[in-house]
This record gives sequence, C-alpha cells and structure tokens, in this order.
Amino acid sequence: MSRRPVDPVVYLQEAAEAIRKYNHATYATTHNPHPLPYPGEAYRAIAAFKALAERLPQAFEHTGNALDSLADTGHVMATHGDVDHHVSAAINALTDAEDLARSLTTALERAHSATGVLGYTDLDTESE
Repeated sequence: MSRRPVDPVVYLQEAAEAIRKYNHATYATTHNPHPLPYPGEAYRAIAAFKALAERLPQAFEHTGNALDSLADTGHVMATHGDVDHHVSAAINALTDAEDLARSLTTALERAHSATGVLGYTDLDTESE
C-alpha cells in the first residue's frame, strides 16, 4: 500500500505557528520589558528572519508551477469566471510575492549587518 507523503502545507502552517509563538515570546510587558535582552539575540532573530525570507521565492515559484501544471492537465475548475484567468492571476501574484520576498531579504541583510556590530552594556555596572 502506498502512502501519501506529508501534506506540504503542514510545513507552512507550522512556520506560521512558530512566528506566532515568536511574536508572543517577544511581546514587551511590564513583567518582561526586554524580551530580547541582548543585542546578540536580535542579531540571531534577524538572521533567522533572513533565512526564512531567502527561501520564500522558491516556495512561491514551486506553488505557482504546481498550480500551472494542474491547470495544464485539466485538473482545475473555477466556481465562477475563466479558469485560465484565475490561474494566471494567482501565478502573477506569486511572482510579485517572489520579488517582494527578495526585497525583504535585502532589507533583512542590511538589518543583520547593522546589528552585527552591537554589543550589550550594563549601565548599572559602569556607574560604580
């Protein structure tokens, strides 16, 4: 008996959940005013964001290619309107997302470089 591999969408759902957890963990509160207490932690976080952003263009491309392949083989229908129009619109939007992800990667590279020179200082210790 052949088993279907894991649904690849599960990986995206897990990534989205991981980002949600990061957002909760880094939310500043009165009890935790510095959820990333050292500049090195921000540096590492930005590196992780950059790695994620670098992988997005390929993921978007693969998604568009899969949709295009399904359409080419007649395995796509639309509840209204022209199938080809909807498929083309989706693929064009995914191409735009690829470009935006590349721009995001570039911005994160700049942020990563800028934080690479930062270090922690304990002002309480210096005043003694």
